[in-house]
Amino acid sequence: MEKVFRDPVHNLIGFDRERDRLVLELIETRELQRLRYIKLMGVSYVVYPGADHNRFSHSLGVAFLMKRVISGMRSFRADPRFRTLIAELERYRPLLLAAALLHDIGHFPLSHLLEGFIGQNHEDWTVKLVQDPASEVHQVLRAADARYPDQVAQIIARTFKPSFAVKLISSQLDVDRMDYLLRDSYHSGVGYGRFDLEWLLHSLRLVQQGDDWEVAVDEKKGLRAVESYLLARYYMYQQVYHHKTSRAAGAMVRGILQRATELLQADQEIFCTEALKGLLLDPAHLSCDAFLQLDDPLLTFALQQWSMSADSILSDLCRRFLRRRIFKTLEVDAAGYRHCEPKLTALARRAGFDPAYYLVIDTAVSDPYIDGLLLGAQGRNRAEAGEGIYLADEALRLTELSRHSALIGAISNRAFVRDRLCFPEELRQGIEGIFAHSGSRPH
Repeated sequence: MEKVFRDPVHNLIGFDRERDRLVLELIETRELQRLRYIKLMGVSYVVYPGADHNRFSHSLGVAFLMKRVISGMRSFRADPRFRTLIAELERYRPLLLAAALLHDIGHFPLSHLLEGFIGQNHEDWTVKLVQDPASEVHQVLRAADARYPDQVAQIIARTFKPSFAVKLISSQLDVDRMDYLLRDSYHSGVGYGRFDLEWLLHSLRLVQQGDDWEVAVDEKKGLRAVESYLLARYYMYQQVYHHKTSRAAGAMVRGILQRATELLQADQEIFCTEALKGLLLDPAHLSCDAFLQLDDPLLTFALQQWSMSADSILSDLCRRFLRRRIFKTLEVDAAGYRHCEPKLTALARRAGFDPAYYLVIDTAVSDPYIDGLLLGAQGRNRAEAGEGIYLADEALRLTELSRHSALIGAISNRAFVRDRLCFPEELRQGIEGIFAHSGSRPH
């Protein structure tokens, strides 16, 4: 008998009460339940009103897709070339589902928004929580198998062998991206993130190469499906994740947190829980218990309290954000901005704005697809699994995707960078005048 969850993306998400008992027990832990209060798309709700969905539903979706991948591979059980794979997938099935479910438990409030500000990433915190003997997820994992806490940590850190365990969760073709693209597209109300999930799963292959494994799709069946999946991600970044207003809102939140940090460092009295104070003043020594107290409702309440602060910068930025008076933006290039910066700074000061908080450069970067064969292990730990996507012919010979697809080749290894100057509406006219000869216009 299955425990079933209703879901707007996958309709019915089901886990067997006996076979998937580990998953169901993990769902009830403090660490998983906290994800109900972490928005998947950060502050994108200021642009897309429906985009207030959470990482809990996403985590369920990722675990469900992992379950579907494992089940789908059973259709090849008559083919001797896949028997080793199928046996391995079945052997590691509880571990794979657990890792898929737990992959996001280390997220800060507002998801990725705080990672750059704090200087830590959510994968490191996921590993800490999984390996912390006091955490509920650790205790549930250890009760199932004493090896599971370390093995889940290795999967999240991308060092686990066999590497298909890593690649199915964290690569350029993984169940994490499949779910969040469809989920974010649905909740934001846009069509950019949609792709043919069913055919992509049907076309998915895991092919052993020496002592490693590669994620691949059937060359004849899956090429268009994987192209549409990668283009969906490309368009979601261009049109949704890097939307100018969302990015400006994120820049404002970082400015708010920076100002709050400076006030706390100066022993100024502002509202702050001990957990939030630890995050802002000493994140390197934040305890797991304190980390678990941090979520979106706490941060939102802090913004509400800070909007009444005696500090004019902190209160003004908070009121602007909470009342959706989001900064305007202007696309700039680095050289052009440096040339205009003295005039921009003088303009802001004359209007009574501190340039450090009211003239902010936001840089958005996206990599649609990275050719793993070309770049090799550059930029990653040698112990980590690779991330390339391959096409498999009938003989299971592999061809790197961008070598076969001109469409994907055109966007491979091309980092799309967009720099924007974010500023209050009150400065728009003056900034337009300063940039009048640059050819740029505020959006």
